[in-house]
Amino acid sequence: MIKLDNVTKKYPSGQVVLDDVSLEIEDGEFVFIVGPSGIGRTTFLKRFTREIFPNSGKIIVSDQNILAIPSKKIPYLRRQIGTIFQDFKLLLNR
Repeated sequence: MIKLDNVTKKYPSGQVVLDDVSLEIEDGEFVFIVGPSGIGRTTFLKRFTREIFPNSGKIIVSDQNILAIPSKKIPYLRRQIGTIFQDFKLLLNR
């Protein structure tokens, strides 16, 4: 399960990318994040892998608050989450 609880991300420039977002993705669900360029899809996804920290809120992955996980355990967290970015070019003929 992945759960966001009142997550906000505001960059130093003042740009708010996520504003008090709450959602829950259950085990086995297949989720697509779509939207126009610059809307915050990548910022949203990088929350789950702890590449970007929120300014406020709580993020739970597999019943763990990922903001409290020690840095040395983050690679193990990332192995539990499958993410394919639109321009990652994993499929050469696509």
